Amino acid sequence: MQTVATPSIERARPFAWRMMHLAYPLLWLWLIACGAVALHFPDQLAAIAAAKGLATFAFLFALELAFPLERRWGITWAYFLRRDAVLAAVNLGTSALLGYALVLLALETAAANSGLITGQPLWLQVVAGLLVFEMLQYPVHRFMHLSNGPVTRFLWRTHAIHHLPQQLYLIMHIVFHPLNLVIIRVTVQLTPIWLLGFDPLAVFLYGSVIGLHGTISHLNFDLRMGWMNYLFVGPELHRYHHSAASHEAQNYGAALSIFDQLFGTFHYRPGKPPEALGLSEADGYPGQTQPWKALLFPFRR
Repeated sequence: MQTVATPSIERARPFAWRMMHLAYPLLWLWLIACGAVALHFPDQLAAIAAAKGLATFAFLFALELAFPLERRWGITWAYFLRRDAVLAAVNLGTSALLGYALVLLALETAAANSGLITGQPLWLQVVAGLLVFEMLQYPVHRFMHLSNGPVTRFLWRTHAIHHLPQQLYLIMHIVFHPLNLVIIRVTVQLTPIWLLGFDPLAVFLYGSVIGLHGTISHLNFDLRMGWMNYLFVGPELHRYHHSAASHEAQNYGAALSIFDQLFGTFHYRPGKPPEALGLSEADGYPGQTQPWKALLFPFRR
């Protein structure tokens, strides 16, 4: 197994070592810069979101191709063509396209509705948006992992597709069952916007924070967040959610890690990745390159 950052790596690969610690602050600076532009051009939120997302993806994709944390977890043409591309086509093409479409839908929903949060200061709406999102996302996500009844078994089978891969890289966002996407996106993202009446600019700002951490969470690069792991979810936490060892596969938060800490599902081992990832065909799950079987998996007995 390829080792993570050590003093020898610091000497042999100084740029990679620096980026381990600088990438996360740089991403936040980019996020703040895009937020400042949005404040000045609130009628161009969709375009700003697209530019922000594409630049973020390009930067992270280059990092993981050049300096993979684990080469065995890296993207390959075989898995991309025989699994990822098929699921990408089903799930609206690419994760970027899906995210952009959801941003548009969220902004339009926010512009057309009013509620309890409407008219509140922008900073309060942003904080409330983050907390409401995670308060809904955490129990829904954890509920999907129970598999102890007919409803939760069905939900787990829709969600298990995302846990099938025994690799972990940036575009793992597209390895989802479309039903799982609908359940999470509608119940967790769009419903609070519709009910509470967030301002479109607030949706853009708190959605940018959620989007950033959702994007970096599957990164195959040793991005270090330090003490920020106790507030936000990044790759150091989320790769354990994909661990093949069930006792490690926790960390249900998507953007904030505070609820994992509150409810005892926080798993953090700095500088040490899991030994193995994913689900095994030997346990009754579809194989690594059987996307059509994976799509039908929730409906099998």
